[in-house]
Amino acid sequence: MRILAAHDAEGNIQHIVVSPADSPLATVMAENGLLVTEVEAPDEFSGLDLRSDPDESRKRLAEVLQHPQDFKIEGQGKAELVRKNSEAGY
Repeated sequence: MRILAAHDAEGNIQHIVVSPADSPLATVMAENGLLVTEVEAPDEFSGLDLRSDPDESRKRLAEVLQHPQDFKIEGQGKAELVRKNSEAGY
């Protein structure tokens, strides 16, 4: 699975785009001042398969990503999508 995130310089996420790993890279347009980074999937996404089980995968993605403000981008080079507060209960 590929995850692209539009975020500010501090890693605060504005938008997230998810696509199957073998699909063409999505095009993401971001507002001025935002960066777009491909990120590693967090543990909450392990085992999701958008092709073989799209309904369940979409449901789980929606549960996690309905609050993108709960996540941030960390790292340089190979960035990671991480939860800001591990007590959120997901």
